[in-house]
Amino acid sequence: MCGGNTLFFFLYTWPFFLALMPVAVVVGIALHSLFNGRLLYSAVFTIAAVVIIFGLLFLWLMG
Repeated sequence: MCGGNTLFFFLYTWPFFLALMPVAVVVGIALHSLFNGRLLYSAVFTIAAVVIIFGLLFLWLMG
């Protein structure tokens, strides 16, 4: 799993993952508003949405 190309993968792709952090915050705020302040539902769906977004970005970067 950790070969010679792993360092280069992390070196060149960290800005993509860093750019998703504000997106995750906005998604959390939007879902909290959609669920009318229900913290448990908004937290669960926010975590699921962020994991899906990060997974899609990872799959896109892996090509």
